[in-house]
Amino acid sequence: MKAKILLIFLILLSFTVIGCVDEDKETPNETDMLNETTEEVVNETVTEDAGMNDSVEEVDAEEDEDDRLEIVESSDPKTYTIYMEKFLTQPSNITINTGDTVIWFNRNDPTRLFTLVSNEDLWENTTIGYRLSFKYTFNETGTYTYKVLGWEERMKGTIIVK
Repeated sequence: MKAKILLIFLILLSFTVIGCVDEDKETPNETDMLNETTEEVVNETVTEDAGMNDSVEEVDAEEDEDDRLEIVESSDPKTYTIYMEKFLTQPSNITINTGDTVIWFNRNDPTRLFTLVSNEDLWENTTIGYRLSFKYTFNETGTYTYKVLGWEERMKGTIIVK
Protein backbone atom coordinates (compact mmCIF):
# COMPACT_ATOMS: atom_id res chain seq x y z
CA MET A 1 0.00 0.00 0.00
CA LYS A 2 2.82 2.40 0.87
CA ALA A 3 4.55 1.62 -2.42
CA LYS A 4 1.42 2.56 -4.40
CA ILE A 5 1.08 5.88 -2.60
CA LEU A 6 4.75 6.63 -3.15
CA LEU A 7 4.44 5.76 -6.86
CA ILE A 8 1.39 8.00 -7.27
CA PHE A 9 3.18 10.84 -5.46
CA LEU A 10 6.23 10.52 -7.74
CA ILE A 11 4.05 10.56 -10.87
CA LEU A 12 2.19 13.67 -9.70
CA LEU A 13 5.50 15.33 -8.82
CA SER A 14 6.92 14.60 -12.27
CA PHE A 15 3.82 16.13 -13.94
CA THR A 16 4.24 19.22 -11.78
CA VAL A 17 7.90 19.58 -12.73
CA ILE A 18 7.15 19.04 -16.44
CA GLY A 19 4.42 21.68 -16.30
CA CYS A 20 6.80 24.21 -14.74
CA VAL A 21 9.52 23.75 -17.37
CA ASP A 22 8.84 25.37 -20.74
CA GLU A 23 11.95 25.84 -22.84
CA ASP A 24 10.24 27.76 -25.66
CA LYS A 25 8.83 30.50 -23.48
CA GLU A 26 11.07 33.34 -22.28
CA THR A 27 10.55 34.25 -18.65
CA PRO A 28 10.25 38.01 -18.06
CA ASN A 29 12.43 39.43 -15.36
CA GLU A 30 11.14 41.58 -12.50
CA THR A 31 12.29 44.85 -14.12
CA ASP A 32 10.31 44.16 -17.30
CA MET A 33 7.22 43.30 -15.28
CA LEU A 34 7.61 46.46 -13.17
CA ASN A 35 8.01 48.64 -16.26
CA GLU A 36 4.89 47.12 -17.86
CA THR A 37 2.89 47.64 -14.67
CA THR A 38 4.11 51.25 -14.38
CA GLU A 39 3.13 51.96 -17.99
CA GLU A 40 -0.34 50.48 -17.42
CA VAL A 41 -0.91 52.58 -14.29
CA VAL A 42 0.27 55.76 -16.04
CA ASN A 43 -1.92 55.10 -19.07
CA GLU A 44 -4.96 54.30 -16.89
CA THR A 45 -4.42 57.49 -14.89
CA VAL A 46 -4.15 59.56 -18.04
CA THR A 47 -7.33 57.99 -19.45
CA GLU A 48 -9.28 58.64 -16.22
CA ASP A 49 -8.03 62.23 -16.05
CA ALA A 50 -8.87 62.83 -19.72
CA GLY A 51 -12.48 61.88 -19.05
CA MET A 52 -12.75 64.58 -16.39
CA ASN A 53 -11.00 67.32 -18.34
CA ASP A 54 -11.02 67.57 -22.15
CA SER A 55 -7.83 69.64 -22.21
CA VAL A 56 -5.64 66.88 -20.75
CA GLU A 57 -3.04 65.58 -23.19
CA GLU A 58 -1.91 61.96 -23.19
CA VAL A 59 1.30 61.52 -21.20
CA ASP A 60 4.04 59.27 -22.56
CA ALA A 61 5.11 56.60 -20.04
CA GLU A 62 8.75 57.38 -20.84
CA GLU A 63 8.36 60.94 -19.50
CA ASP A 64 10.30 61.88 -16.37
CA GLU A 65 8.31 60.52 -13.42
CA ASP A 66 10.03 62.81 -10.90
CA ASP A 67 7.87 65.71 -12.10
CA ARG A 68 4.73 63.89 -10.91
CA LEU A 69 6.22 62.57 -7.67
CA GLU A 70 5.28 64.55 -4.58
CA ILE A 71 7.46 64.04 -1.51
CA VAL A 72 5.86 64.88 1.81
CA GLU A 73 8.20 65.08 4.74
CA SER A 74 6.74 64.07 8.05
CA SER A 75 7.10 66.36 11.02
CA ASP A 76 6.17 63.57 13.42
CA PRO A 77 8.70 62.81 16.14
CA LYS A 78 11.11 60.01 15.28
CA THR A 79 12.80 57.40 17.43
CA TYR A 80 16.52 56.65 17.12
CA THR A 81 18.25 53.61 18.61
CA ILE A 82 21.80 53.58 19.90
CA TYR A 83 23.07 50.05 20.39
CA MET A 84 25.43 49.22 23.22
CA GLU A 85 27.43 46.28 21.92
CA LYS A 86 31.04 45.15 21.64
CA PHE A 87 31.76 47.68 24.38
CA LEU A 88 30.84 50.52 21.99
CA THR A 89 27.83 52.77 21.47
CA GLN A 90 26.76 52.69 17.83
CA PRO A 91 26.15 55.18 16.36
CA SER A 92 27.95 57.32 18.87
CA ASN A 93 27.05 60.70 17.35
CA ILE A 94 23.63 61.56 15.92
CA THR A 95 21.67 64.64 14.90
CA ILE A 96 17.95 64.70 15.66
CA ASN A 97 15.06 67.16 15.82
CA THR A 98 13.31 68.59 18.85
CA GLY A 99 10.75 66.10 20.17
CA ASP A 100 12.61 63.04 18.87
CA THR A 101 13.36 60.13 21.19
CA VAL A 102 16.62 58.23 21.59
CA ILE A 103 16.68 54.65 22.87
CA TRP A 104 19.87 53.09 24.23
CA PHE A 105 19.62 49.32 23.84
CA ASN A 106 22.04 46.94 25.58
CA ARG A 107 22.87 43.97 23.38
CA ASN A 108 26.47 43.49 24.48
CA ASP A 109 27.96 40.03 24.40
CA PRO A 110 29.11 38.96 26.95
CA THR A 111 26.13 40.15 28.95
CA ARG A 112 26.93 43.10 31.15
CA LEU A 113 25.16 45.90 32.99
CA PHE A 114 25.94 49.40 31.75
CA THR A 115 25.31 52.65 33.63
CA LEU A 116 24.34 55.45 31.24
CA VAL A 117 25.22 59.00 32.35
CA SER A 118 24.10 62.32 30.89
CA ASN A 119 26.93 64.86 31.15
CA GLU A 120 24.28 67.62 31.24
CA ASP A 121 22.23 65.83 33.96
CA LEU A 122 19.21 65.35 31.68
CA TRP A 123 18.41 62.06 33.44
CA GLU A 124 19.59 60.27 36.54
CA ASN A 125 22.33 57.70 36.06
CA THR A 126 20.51 54.69 34.64
CA THR A 127 21.66 51.08 34.71
CA ILE A 128 20.65 49.11 31.63
CA GLY A 129 20.67 45.32 31.77
CA TYR A 130 21.25 42.94 28.89
CA ARG A 131 18.46 43.16 26.29
CA LEU A 132 16.93 46.09 28.13
CA SER A 133 16.75 49.71 27.09
CA PHE A 134 16.44 53.29 28.28
CA LYS A 135 14.73 56.03 26.31
CA TYR A 136 14.79 59.80 26.54
CA THR A 137 12.89 62.43 24.54
CA PHE A 138 14.85 65.58 23.70
CA ASN A 139 12.54 68.61 23.87
CA GLU A 140 15.12 71.42 23.67
CA THR A 141 17.70 72.27 21.05
CA GLY A 142 21.35 71.93 21.96
CA THR A 143 24.31 69.60 22.00
CA TYR A 144 24.21 66.86 24.60
CA THR A 145 26.81 64.25 25.51
CA TYR A 146 26.57 60.92 27.31
CA LYS A 147 28.91 58.20 28.53
CA VAL A 148 28.85 54.76 30.11
CA LEU A 149 30.54 54.53 33.50
CA GLY A 150 33.67 52.43 33.44
CA TRP A 151 33.88 52.54 29.65
CA GLU A 152 34.05 56.32 29.12
CA GLU A 153 36.70 56.18 26.39
CA ARG A 154 34.87 53.64 24.24
CA MET A 155 31.22 54.14 25.12
CA LYS A 156 30.37 57.79 24.74
CA GLY A 157 28.63 60.00 22.25
CA THR A 158 27.05 63.29 21.26
CA ILE A 159 23.46 64.06 20.39
CA ILE A 160 22.80 67.28 18.48
CA VAL A 161 19.20 68.45 18.72
CA LYS A 162 18.06 70.93 16.07
